[in-house]
Amino acid sequence: MENYICKIATRDELISRWDYLINIHPGKDEWKRFKEMALKNYDENNSISYLGFLNNKSICEITVYIKEEAFIGDIDDSSGLLNDNMAYLAAFRTDKEYEGNGYFKKLYNFVENDLIKKGYIEACLGVEPREVRNIQIYFHLGFKEYIKTIIQYNPNEEVVNFYKKKIK
Repeated sequence: MENYICKIATRDELISRWDYLINIHPGKDEWKRFKEMALKNYDENNSISYLGFLNNKSICEITVYIKEEAFIGDIDDSSGLLNDNMAYLAAFRTDKEYEGNGYFKKLYNFVENDLIKKGYIEACLGVEPREVRNIQIYFHLGFKEYIKTIIQYNPNEEVVNFYKKKIK
């Protein structure tokens, strides 16, 4: 991990990351919509995007929603998921070829420490019950306190469970 750094993304770095994600998902227009939402949230200071760079290449990411407006078009019922003391973590992604090498864990620790510096004492996230591997990762990270379950209706009907943890 000698050439690996974690940081808050600049707008240009975020654009570059999204262009890469769109490129690896050809024909899936939702990725273009995700990019548009991410840039809007970035520009309006509704979210913070964190990236992990290996040899100057972005290989993993976490987005943190810090304002309620970030949920528009993403989560149908965001009540109880964000406040002055609790941030919402989303978009956990690591490029396939770098999974299992500790890069994401290092980025996650960077994010959690940054949130503590910003005054947050809790963090939460959502996961679909069918995402067993992700649930195991999130539980391992300490997200064990159940908040609620909602059914998302856009664009598909999906059940999402939400969990939180104390970070400070």
